[in-house]
Amino acid sequence: MREMLSLLKEKGYKRASLAVQKANYAVKMYKNVGFNTVDENAEEYIMVCEL
Repeated sequence: MREMLSLLKEKGYKRASLAVQKANYAVKMYKNVGFNTVDENAEEYIMVCEL
């Protein structure tokens, strides 16, 4: 994930976003690499990482 974010930054992207189900164990990993929750619904978090 860190490598992908680095590649996006090198390509000129300013941020990355994703939607992840709240029950998905990957939520913790996304937070650890810099994603923050910006919105949510009953099932998902919408997360953004500033590059």
